Amino acid sequence: MRNNYSSQRELIFKVLSSTTCHPTAEWVWERCRESMPSISKATVYRNLAGLVKSGRAIEVAGKFGSSHFDARVQPHNHVVCRVCGAVEDSFPSKELALALEHELESRGYDGYGLTFEGLCESCRQKRISAKAQ
Repeated sequence: MRNNYSSQRELIFKVLSSTTCHPTAEWVWERCRESMPSISKATVYRNLAGLVKSGRAIEVAGKFGSSHFDARVQPHNHVVCRVCGAVEDSFPSKELALALEHELESRGYDGYGLTFEGLCESCRQKRISAKAQ
């Protein structure tokens, strides 16, 4: 039983770390089923939570109550589209990152992650096209 659990967890991590998108648990489950058809959604949710807890992944709050996951755990931020909910990485300038780090460390925090909200390029283009019509 333990080997099956480990193989499931490693498949989930492999799927998560092989993408640059910030997938939902549902997306991860669908990709895992291509290699392991019997894997359940509950297993994927449970293992994603374990990966987050162990520091091998981070959870990003998306729009519409969704959670997105990221295997890139080095310091960086995210931007969420306020229309479609897409999540992308955001890397602030070195000066801003240092200022944020200093501010939060002075308050006793040992790290930070910011999530910005804006309009993604695709939704912006759709809005421009709709206005042009």
